[in-house]
Amino acid sequence: MKKINVLQVVDALDLGGAGKNVQTTVKYFDKNIFNVSVCVLVPGGPREKAVGKRGIKLYNVNKSPEKLAELVKREKIQVAHFSLGEKQFSIFAKAAIKASAPAIILLDSMEKQVDPEIRKLIDRHSVSKMCAFRYKKWYKVSNEEFHKNHTVAYLPIDVDEIDGFRISNDEILRRRKKLGIGPNDLVLGRVGRTDIGKWSDTLIDMMPYLIKKVPNVKFLIMGAPEVKKEKIKKSGLDRYCIFLKTGQTDRSVIEFLCLIDIFAYSSLCGESFGRSIAEAMACKKPVVVDSTPLVDNAQIELVDNGKTGFVVYSPKAFAEAIAYLASNRDMAKGMGLAGYAKVKREYEAKKSTKMLEKRIVELLQGKGVEVSKKILKSYEKIHYFPPIEEIDNFESEYERRLKDCFGKPDSIKILISKYVVFSPSMRKFIRSARLTDFRNFIMRRIEKKRGK
Repeated sequence: MKKINVLQVVDALDLGGAGKNVQTTVKYFDKNIFNVSVCVLVPGGPREKAVGKRGIKLYNVNKSPEKLAELVKREKIQVAHFSLGEKQFSIFAKAAIKASAPAIILLDSMEKQVDPEIRKLIDRHSVSKMCAFRYKKWYKVSNEEFHKNHTVAYLPIDVDEIDGFRISNDEILRRRKKLGIGPNDLVLGRVGRTDIGKWSDTLIDMMPYLIKKVPNVKFLIMGAPEVKKEKIKKSGLDRYCIFLKTGQTDRSVIEFLCLIDIFAYSSLCGESFGRSIAEAMACKKPVVVDSTPLVDNAQIELVDNGKTGFVVYSPKAFAEAIAYLASNRDMAKGMGLAGYAKVKREYEAKKSTKMLEKRIVELLQGKGVEVSKKILKSYEKIHYFPPIEEIDNFESEYERRLKDCFGKPDSIKILISKYVVFSPSMRKFIRSARLTDFRNFIMRRIEKKRGK
């Protein structure tokens, strides 16, 4: 049986989300059907070793589209699967098309401006229903038109690996004690890159409210930018916080998540998917997130309010949601288990990869590439998730989720997001650190005047 040649193209196999997606996907591809290789634009990433251990061929084109074209021709690549930035994708996708790769796939948040010259020649996969809905709204694309060369493909969460990285209860207590955390302390956690755009002040602003309700709280923070650490210190909140360096391995991140009771997440730019949220859910932790309708907001797609955690809009509601979970430990445990079940059901890596395989097989068949009947038959019983109906109906589902929250919804934000469609450039401004800091300052002054 002739195998299908697939090339995963990524900027670098670094510790970021794109590198993790590629590492996880190539792990679960069916090697009896696919010859999978990886191409990096920049070599030397820490994930290269893990990919190489699996016998996956790794190529480096040193940011040269000409070298990528040569690679596609030489290795007879049939599918080039890209996880690249906006400008890089257009350049390197054109190179792959010029080299006669039959199928080009882009996995992204659908916020990238793709060159019109190649837009109809690629298959585009959105990382969430929220991103797909936003894309259709931006470009006034009908559901029928969208499904011609678009779909939703959730990022793969390697639940088996996460289960294997868990640490025992005794080890959790030992490590907590070493960090100065008492056996009865409530432990919050937040992990992320040291990118300032990924860290909102909401988690700082909610702490004074929370301390009044739960004085024995400890906030375990991995990867916070220095500017946020300084703000916490200036606010006198540092005695409640424990800062850890960004995890250098996937295991260190999962072990970190094992140490916490509740995952608390807030970001300036929201989430197009929310890998760290999904990983916390896979570690059976309840999650509290804030809804950010003016920017990315897939976190409210992942977190089902009242089931796998809570969705909030204000620092005060954030604190109240955490305090509620602290006084209802059985509920918190149940939410953690429900979150784990959701990840297994919707984001599990083996299932995600199997659906990608099915998409590739169907794409090649549709482009006139000969695919064996045996391969086609093996994917007949594989059903896409999320199904087309869920993607099409997500607008009403999203509106419901915007209003379904712990505490009061922010009706002004919701109203603006419903009637105003911001361009990608405007969205970058809206989610900038400077504008958000100014808004937070105004909100604090208003709350102070009201005596809240």
